[in-house]
Amino acid sequence: MSPDNIPWHMETPPKALQTLITDNILKPCKVIELGCGTGNYVLYFSRNGFDAIGVDISENAIRIARESALRDCVKCTFVVADVLGDLTEIADKFDFAYDWELLHHIFPEAREKYIENVWRLLNPKGRYLSVCFSEESDQFGGVGKYRKTPLGTVLYLSSQLELKSLFEKRFTIEELKTIDIQGKRVLHKVIYALLMKKKRLATG
Repeated sequence: MSPDNIPWHMETPPKALQTLITDNILKPCKVIELGCGTGNYVLYFSRNGFDAIGVDISENAIRIARESALRDCVKCTFVVADVLGDLTEIADKFDFAYDWELLHHIFPEAREKYIENVWRLLNPKGRYLSVCFSEESDQFGGVGKYRKTPLGTVLYLSSQLELKSLFEKRFTIEELKTIDIQGKRVLHKVIYALLMKKKRLATG
């Protein structure tokens, strides 16, 4: 499939992601994108002075990302890896990790493992941004938490309450809100979570 026909392939990063840099919420540091796809957002961070790495399970997506970086003379790294695996391919620790519209591809039974992986990848007080579809969205039939897309994939749409429960054991929640963001063709209603790594896991 051509990148132009992929719904999540957007060359320009969403405003909510750009704002982290333009409003000085983030300063240049080591950053990793989990589920980076064809790497456009990793390229954006690299162009803005960040030491950026992108990870995706798709070898084809990573090939396109590497070709884009080479073509545009942008210094960054792309790695083929499963974000639900042990991630031995990633040796570094990071100051900022993010996933953009990835978490709704991860079903509840796998989310604890994924969030543990994110926590382990971060330096002390590292920050994590997650943006995923809200169950309040009217997309893909508009009803239910499991929804089938036109591409045949099934997504799991979340509530703020369940994401709070998922995150708060390992992260301090800085922001947790439902917002509209511009997708490739339509607005997406998503849950935006900006978090900071806790030094120790919460108990109880």
